[in-house]
Amino acid sequence: MKRNISMVLTGLTLALLATSCKKDKVPSIDDYPLNYEIPKIAVTNDIPVGAYVYDPASALIGDEVKWTRITEKYDVSTGKIGPYVQPELGRYEVKPTPVGAEKLKQIVEWAKMAKIDFLITPAVKENANALFPGNLNGNDSLIVNMFAEHNFSIPSIGMGDMKYAISVDIQNFCAGLLNTALLEAAAPTVINVNGQNITITREQRLYNFLKRISMYFSDQTYYHYQGRPVLVFIGPDKLYTENSKKVYDNIRQVIKEQTGKDVYIVARQSQWTPSARFEYFFNQGKVDAVTMDNMCNVGGGATGWDRTYLLSRLINENYKLNKDYLSKNFGIDFVPSVSPAYTGYINASGDYSSPTVRKKESDFRERCNVAKMNLGNNRMVFVESMNNWQWDSQIEPTKVDYGDGYGTKYLDIVREEFKVK
Repeated sequence: MKRNISMVLTGLTLALLATSCKKDKVPSIDDYPLNYEIPKIAVTNDIPVGAYVYDPASALIGDEVKWTRITEKYDVSTGKIGPYVQPELGRYEVKPTPVGAEKLKQIVEWAKMAKIDFLITPAVKENANALFPGNLNGNDSLIVNMFAEHNFSIPSIGMGDMKYAISVDIQNFCAGLLNTALLEAAAPTVINVNGQNITITREQRLYNFLKRISMYFSDQTYYHYQGRPVLVFIGPDKLYTENSKKVYDNIRQVIKEQTGKDVYIVARQSQWTPSARFEYFFNQGKVDAVTMDNMCNVGGGATGWDRTYLLSRLINENYKLNKDYLSKNFGIDFVPSVSPAYTGYINASGDYSSPTVRKKESDFRERCNVAKMNLGNNRMVFVESMNNWQWDSQIEPTKVDYGDGYGTKYLDIVREEFKVK
């Protein structure tokens, strides 16, 4: 009897499956959730745009191998996968010399051509062996001083109506901090001043560092968003603390006491990471906004290669997820970033496992539209970068008569995509 019942049930199951198969819709690429077009978003009001500036010396001046990789003929068959261009400015350093100042001045003029609102400085590090106000790394602050134009010992570059904002190297400051070695418990620093040893805690060093940075906020050329000076934190996920909200509140208080202004802090998050990972860092610290590092840096392995196939759509999904999470859980805004390209080839030492995302006008425009689709409540976009030649992420012009030169094309795209025509 049991055998008969089992046979009947088996027969009914097969019949149902057969019927179901007949009714199943034929699989179609149209059903794939990532198979959608990125719409073109018209701009009705100008969107504030910031762009990172780097000192490209190690790629353009100090390293013949890297320079060759930038300019050599593109040939996949021989493993030569650099951008195959020559910078319009040639091989240069951004230094406070007459020649260096002239190069930086040209970068500023190109930024104006793209209608970029402010330039973001190379990340500034602390001088751990000096007390406030001498506690900035001298080399890092040189370009800041050239933008600021209040140091008469270096050449003026004539910023005009172009503004700048400072990025701060928090990661460098946090060397040695871990979840088992927090900021508040870190060993104090002993600094010798005129033969006298002065002891200062690591936490106080942080506040003094940012207090010193904030002294630039009074410059006419410093960028303010809705009356608040913008400060970009690089590597804020390394700031291990007992209470990040307390630490960030103290940062704001120190800056307020020094300048009378409420700072607008933007934390730069590593590309392709979930914001939820940093709950105990800048999320609970309640920064004002989070931005992303270069999303064209898709990473290595199978995951990196997979991302290249639907890159703009995957960036869009990442941005939507992070923007929604930050807003709903912490009231933190989102600043989308855009990049025209990325390659690890220029800096590589025989390891080319990470995919190269080459420059292509239509792709960059698509990513600009992704940024417009994911603007925060405080509308702002960051461009990576004006001149980061080491990763080929620059929009700085190239010579049009050399290789794959594109001239001012990417300056034009930034202006056309983010400003009212």
